[in-house]
Amino acid sequence: MILCLRPEPDSSEDVTELTRLGIEALPLPMLTISYTGGQDEQLCRPDIADFYQGLVITSKQASRFLSAQTEMRPQLARLPVWCVGRGSAEILRQSGYQLAYTGNGTARDLATAISQQALAEDGPFLWLSGRDIHVDIGACLADTQISVDRLVIYQADAAIPDREAVYDYLTSGGPVAAVVFSARTLMRFDSWLDEQAPLANKEQITILAASPALAEQARQAGFAVRQAARPDRQTVLQLCQDWSDQQINKTLS
Repeated sequence: MILCLRPEPDSSEDVTELTRLGIEALPLPMLTISYTGGQDEQLCRPDIADFYQGLVITSKQASRFLSAQTEMRPQLARLPVWCVGRGSAEILRQSGYQLAYTGNGTARDLATAISQQALAEDGPFLWLSGRDIHVDIGACLADTQISVDRLVIYQADAAIPDREAVYDYLTSGGPVAAVVFSARTLMRFDSWLDEQAPLANKEQITILAASPALAEQARQAGFAVRQAARPDRQTVLQLCQDWSDQQINKTLS
């Protein structure tokens, strides 16, 4: 059993893909997303495409928000978009935005790419972000003199998913894995287990981690760990396939 911990709709989309591959999976979103509102004044400024040199996107939630701005799209779509990964980029590509850069899935690498390819004299960037961030794009670029205006458009709060569908899996001692793409998701899963499934043995739960940092965080928390070669969705889904195949082989041997 693989538990998909991302916020909806990503959690259910991951379950659908894993089910298509013949892998048993359930959604167990650890965070809920709510859009904060109140950004119209900054996004509607008539000179936005002349003032900023580009948009910075570090999550699919930000991409979905930007894609939904139909009234402001003619102006916003004039700005090249720097995306953290393929998932966020594809949402905007389908909405008609021009992509300047598509990263490998980490905000730190995205900041490095901006520092190497953008010029401070071309103007500031507008970063559409969540309330809680793991990497501060502006701070990463401070030494380059490239300015970043951060606009908070959503917040991710702790979810309290129903434990009934997954409790038996977590406490039976059978093989269970959980897919993790963010540090906050892993922290919430760890605390949720303590609250809702205290009998679960973390050493028997494998965290399928999207990055080395997440893998180390999971080890420190006492989980078993498998790490994806790259922090993108397709590579992590392949890791899920590999883990599932390994469990089947153990059963057959």
